[in-house]
Amino acid sequence: MLGVKIMKTKNKISIGITVLAICAIVLLLAVIVATGPTQGKKIEKYENPQKALLIIDVQEDYTGSTAKPPFPYKDSGRLITTVNNLIHEANKKNVLVIYIKQEFDGILGRIFSKILAGGTAIKGNAGAEIDKRISIISNNSFSKPAGDAFSNPKLESFLIDHQVAELYITGLDAEYCVYLTAKGALNRGYRVNIITDSILLRAQKKWDKLLEKYRKDGINLMSSHEL
Repeated sequence: MLGVKIMKTKNKISIGITVLAICAIVLLLAVIVATGPTQGKKIEKYENPQKALLIIDVQEDYTGSTAKPPFPYKDSGRLITTVNNLIHEANKKNVLVIYIKQEFDGILGRIFSKILAGGTAIKGNAGAEIDKRISIISNNSFSKPAGDAFSNPKLESFLIDHQVAELYITGLDAEYCVYLTAKGALNRGYRVNIITDSILLRAQKKWDKLLEKYRKDGINLMSSHEL
């Protein structure tokens, strides 16, 4: 009888270890997907190509009232001013303005948020909303479950429907979501411009190397005055 109990206990332990291992593998794969650029179909050569300004992750948890250490980003006030000026210019020049926000949803999303983003941008929380200082001039808003904004297929469909061929990217973080979105766009054949005075980087010591990385990848660098 004792031997049977020991065997059952061992089986339960074995099953538990197997379940934990599977969960760990799934989580690892999900993290890899969340931290890499997406792939997609190349866009067509449009007769009348359009342009769009992407504003990435300028949210209350990162730059606004609910931001906690290590947020808000240094110079976030300057970023808000520059982004609002860009929105104004884009609107004058018929450049589509698109708002992108990070949203972690569900149990797995909350785990990702803890691991990757310090518990920020939980869907439904006030901190996941666009920073209230940002000028909202359109309903073109898309949430993303991962770093690359193209992880939301609705964004890709929207850009195709509006025959967008060139993107201007602003927001944060320059090393992660901004870069991953730029790479996702390049993978689809977009011309990509990053507006260097309207992006933020937490690891400032990496700034010069990051700009060089952008250039090597074929990303055009420009200032907000060039829009």
